[in-house]
Amino acid sequence: MATQSKTQYLTDLQAYLKRRYKPKAEKAAARLTVIEAVVYGICHEDTTREQANQALSRFKDQFFDWNEVRVSPLEEVQETLAGIPDPAARAHRIRRFLRQLFERTYNFTLEQLTKKPLKEALKALQPFEVFTSDYVTATVVQQALGGHAIPVDESTRKAFEHLGLHEPDVSTLRGLIERAIPKNRGAEFIELLEEMAHDAALATDAKAPRWEHHGKAGHAPSPPPASTVKPARAKSKELPGIKPEAVEPPSPPAKDAKAKPKDAPKGSAAPPPGKTPPAKEPPSPPASPKGKRGGDK
Repeated sequence: MATQSKTQYLTDLQAYLKRRYKPKAEKAAARLTVIEAVVYGICHEDTTREQANQALSRFKDQFFDWNEVRVSPLEEVQETLAGIPDPAARAHRIRRFLRQLFERTYNFTLEQLTKKPLKEALKALQPFEVFTSDYVTATVVQQALGGHAIPVDESTRKAFEHLGLHEPDVSTLRGLIERAIPKNRGAEFIELLEEMAHDAALATDAKAPRWEHHGKAGHAPSPPPASTVKPARAKSKELPGIKPEAVEPPSPPAKDAKAKPKDAPKGSAAPPPGKTPPAKEPPSPPASPKGKRGGDK
């Protein structure tokens, strides 16, 4: 089976989520100011869109401006976040951001950043502690700076894990999604992901597409069948009273077993072991030449 790309999987997932949640076609929401997008991102992380919208509306209705929020006690800011998980920590982050902003600029506007290139705008926002959150950063890019970003929080990442797609952190997952989903489909996909993140029944839905990697990478090769494995060497024959593993293989015959000793004359056989060879007799004197007698002059 061919390996399914993550881009194709996310495309299939978007089509499935559209059938499941049936989002209504709505007009594009008005762009938020940079400060509003920061507050909205803090309120929206790991919560629903409705909760974040209500919190942002209460800030605008209950406070005269953002400077009043900056100087208000944390308890009052926390009351504005009623119904949102962990309101105390969120209230502290919002007021901390507003105080840092006033210390740096002595005003409460960052709209000049919307006229700068996206990289320059993000560089100017990095000194603020609130932008250590990848979710808040992506929310500001998408809601205020007009860039292509799809905010991903821990709730969304865990929802993807239930569907088999595991990424080490939210920033890695966000980069993957932004490469797969173009900007013209980004706003719709954000709404679908928000629905998916808070849909507990999705994990058990058999129709939900799940990421399955069918490639061969990372799989060890299968061992050959037992019938095709040749033994290293033949088993030795069993002898009575001796275990097979105790029998040593016979020594190979010496190459020069049939070779004759160099000093032995031709035609003579080597003496048997343990016997002394007979002493050699002196050679006979040469015979006298014919026609000559001994003593003739």
